[in-house]
Amino acid sequence: QVYMTSSICEDFGGSEFEFTSGEEERRALWAARHTLYYASISLRPGSKDAILTDACVPISKFAEVIEATANDVKEFGVVGPCFGHAGDGNFHTILPVVEGDSEDYIRKLHEVNNRLIERTLEVGGTCTGEHGVGYGKMKYLEKQYGAGAVSMMKAIKQSLDPNMILNPGKVVV
Repeated sequence: QVYMTSSICEDFGGSEFEFTSGEEERRALWAARHTLYYASISLRPGSKDAILTDACVPISKFAEVIEATANDVKEFGVVGPCFGHAGDGNFHTILPVVEGDSEDYIRKLHEVNNRLIERTLEVGGTCTGEHGVGYGKMKYLEKQYGAGAVSMMKAIKQSLDPNMILNPGKVVV
């Protein structure tokens, strides 16, 4: 499987495909993955923060959605490397922000994220990937789960936290 995957990546312009079964080498690969955030924000000099995206799509739609997202990044003229865990359909785009960015540039970053999430939901994926909902995805919950499910989430939250002191203002309010 690994050799086939490597060959497919090469056929489609991928480079530096690495894999290992050794513990030490796996740790080194994971360390590289965890530095992607800092590598991504360094693509915009002066950036110290970023808008992070997180989506998970059916594997059969992975290439389509990540390619469309990369095209959005290019179309809007923003910086935003796309990468993912192709084996489970999860992927991210890191959109570096520089203090003083124009409102228009920030709007473009949010539109890249919005399109990514809308596209993800259209193909039967989830906008909560591996990092949950947070503030940024609350507006997509009803579209993903339906009004009834969101009402149930609110009822459960109210019953377990009637004073709204646990994670106030997040997810369901």
